[in-house]
Amino acid sequence: MEDKIAKDIAKQLKRIADALEISNSKTAIAEKRAVVIEKLQEKNLRADLREKINIDPEKVIHTAPRLEKDDGSL
Repeated sequence: MEDKIAKDIAKQLKRIADALEISNSKTAIAEKRAVVIEKLQEKNLRADLREKINIDPEKVIHTAPRLEKDDGSL
């Protein structure tokens, strides 16, 4: 009788250990995925900033207000 109880307890403990292992691996995968997503978001933000910073110099020259004095000189 004690053998049967010991075997049942061992089976339950194995199931619990397997479930914990699966849970831990899912958590690790989720953490890795979150890091990858965070890096991609940062990369996108940098690319967006580069797009905003890269301005056509000719457009800037033509649209920039000129600082002139009343007599027309700079």
